[in-house]
Amino acid sequence: MTLLLSWIGVDEKKDEKKISSIYIASDSRYTWGTTRKFDYGIKVFGSTKYPEIFGFCGDVLFPSIIFGQIIPQIDSGILFSDEDDLYVKHDKIFNFIKSSLSIYPKASIVNTFTILHASRFKKEFKLFKISYKKNGTLNKKEIHLPKESTKVFSGGSGKTEFDVNWQKWESKKHNNYRTSRAVYHCLNYTLKNIQDNQTGGLPQIVGLYRIENRRLFGIVENGKKHIYGKESSENINSEKIEWRNEYFERMNPETLKLIEGAQRQPT
Repeated sequence: MTLLLSWIGVDEKKDEKKISSIYIASDSRYTWGTTRKFDYGIKVFGSTKYPEIFGFCGDVLFPSIIFGQIIPQIDSGILFSDEDDLYVKHDKIFNFIKSSLSIYPKASIVNTFTILHASRFKKEFKLFKISYKKNGTLNKKEIHLPKESTKVFSGGSGKTEFDVNWQKWESKKHNNYRTSRAVYHCLNYTLKNIQDNQTGGLPQIVGLYRIENRRLFGIVENGKKHIYGKESSENINSEKIEWRNEYFERMNPETLKLIEGAQRQPT
């Protein structure tokens, strides 16, 4: 079922607080029944041409197929126009999923699912949730984004354990209270101690900032690089994406040490 999260970063400026980043993150485990698992499944997605990122939890097959169709059409300029605002873009996503669902064999959907869609238009961010229910209905909802750095969504079968752990980081006494990195710290801790056998593997993250489009984050764990939960043993162009460690600190993918000038974060 997964652990699916979203959080925001907010600039603490004197005149006004503004959202500067939004992230969608997940674990990397696919499961079949209670014994079969695959810890390298892709659950977060994003466009390289438009500021759109996505994630899902629940049923695996249908969302995976849908994103295999949606992302190339966004990147090719087919689905969106540059003038489309946040609500127009989300309506197009929702209608695409709805029409695909109408012709998909319902018996093949073995579980409910939730899809998160984060978008930016100019400097404004929005987060939307699309939910498929057991009665076969598909619903959409906008998720409120506060003017403070914090978690804005948690879902999936790992939600209960995450939310219990999150109370520690929600304490005003915690060093990382009301910081965007706090959510990642809690995610990382939860996955290392998770009891839910449908949630596991390493974190995978996509994000949006005020400029550019989808940012994919690689994870440095135990001196090794990982993307979408899988160790990157291949000869890859590591400098093309950002790399973070368990504290969400920026890492140099060549030296596997903190990037020069990066600030060490309190734990």
